[in-house]
Amino acid sequence: MDSPRVFRLLAGDALDTKHTPFGEVGTVFRGNGLEAVWVSKQNEEIDPGWFSQPVVDLIVVVRGQLRVEFADASLPPQALSPGDLLVLPANTRCRAYRWPRNASDPAVFFAVYPAT
Repeated sequence: MDSPRVFRLLAGDALDTKHTPFGEVGTVFRGNGLEAVWVSKQNEEIDPGWFSQPVVDLIVVVRGQLRVEFADASLPPQALSPGDLLVLPANTRCRAYRWPRNASDPAVFFAVYPAT
């Protein structure tokens, strides 16, 4: 039986961490058909492409602000603040970045989705 484990998301605790030009990603859980990660965006590039995955994605902002743009022009961009939860339907093409762009604090969000 696994023991309970606490991750200090804002301190960068993770099982493993990946650095990309578009932000830092820390995996905190992978198993039972789920994956949970935190993403920190500070001084990151804006991805010129669109992100999507074939499953629903739950995203909650825990620090800073995050702007989410959608490839579908009929969907308005969203500015998310700490405590806001975005339910991103499967196959919804989007990109997210720290907002405003000149903010000194990073945007940090927590995402949970079915493992693929």
